[in-house]
Amino acid sequence: MFNYEFPPIGGGGGWVSYFLGKHLANSGHEVHLITSRFGKLPKYEVIENITVHRVPVLRKRKDVCAVHEMMTYAISSTIHGFRIADQFQPDVVQVFFGIPSGGCAYLLEKTNNIPYVVFLGGRDVPRPNPDPPYYRWLYLALSPIIQSIWRSAAAVVACSKGLRELAYHTNQSIKIDVIPDGLDLHRFFSIERNPDSTPVKILTVGRLIPRKGFQFLIQALPDICKQTNIDFRIQIVGDGPYRSELVELAENLHVTDKIEFLGSIDYDNLPKKYQEADIFTLCSLAEGMPLVVLEAMGTGLPIVASQVQGITDLVKTSINGELFDPGDVKQLVKHLVKLIEDGEKRVKMGKKSTELAQGYDWKNIAQSYSELYEQVIKIEK
Repeated sequence: MFNYEFPPIGGGGGWVSYFLGKHLANSGHEVHLITSRFGKLPKYEVIENITVHRVPVLRKRKDVCAVHEMMTYAISSTIHGFRIADQFQPDVVQVFFGIPSGGCAYLLEKTNNIPYVVFLGGRDVPRPNPDPPYYRWLYLALSPIIQSIWRSAAAVVACSKGLRELAYHTNQSIKIDVIPDGLDLHRFFSIERNPDSTPVKILTVGRLIPRKGFQFLIQALPDICKQTNIDFRIQIVGDGPYRSELVELAENLHVTDKIEFLGSIDYDNLPKKYQEADIFTLCSLAEGMPLVVLEAMGTGLPIVASQVQGITDLVKTSINGELFDPGDVKQLVKHLVKLIEDGEKRVKMGKKSTELAQGYDWKNIAQSYSELYEQVIKIEK
């Protein structure tokens, strides 16, 4: 496996490789993963039966990776990947994000005839009007490389139907399977909630970067305060370079008394934060399939989220949540006010979320990947 991020660094894509690797290893497969070395993390260790190799990279932050830092992983993982592959002799290689993780797999296929599978997770897929805007030029420059990596793969997998459709805008000739991200149902489980509890707690989780849309949630607060007399609080879990701007925005709008910036929370303690909440919201401008929405569903929360790739696969309008156009603060206000004021509806939607989440058990998702690998190996032989 190649993934430039793996816990404790990075975001949801790293956890996908962790859970998939863990379940594959527990099923009897030998799993090696090549990821980025950061801080004092060891060069080599075994985690949940996954043999983790960390290669040297230039990376300043645990939560966010700049483009030039990703490129150092592309180079380093290729150099070290050949050595590790020579020792390990893999039957198939799993790549998380063609850029920056696909280079070594591409070369291994060309030189050693080792098949690889590419996971499409989000910003690795070219898109119009990206955030940040300069990605438009990166996509233009990298599109030939991205398409070469996709074309040479034995299989390409998107984590949502919407992301697959977006990928087809880059290349319609490539077959793309859809295997969604999964959920650890033993960790993220539902509890009974009191529809009359106050203050109503609205939780959001993610890296504090503009693309995640926390600014829209903060901009919505003055109107929410005007439209409801019920006490509520926003809890923001996560950290990142955009935090100071978000804090300043809250101060300028005089809504700091409504917001708690909780910073990063250890993953083992995250289920409790979901269980303490009444509503989950995610205002992203772009996603692949956000694990945080799946986690919120598993813990029985109604979802108010932006209508983007991946989220639309998970949130059924008026059933387990509500969707709004990305960046549309008025729609966000309307949906949150309704749920703040209707506790019975919150609980009903939350139970539906729990029901829908059962289909995303990581055991089933890992089995889908395992069957795909078997097909790939059989074809190659």
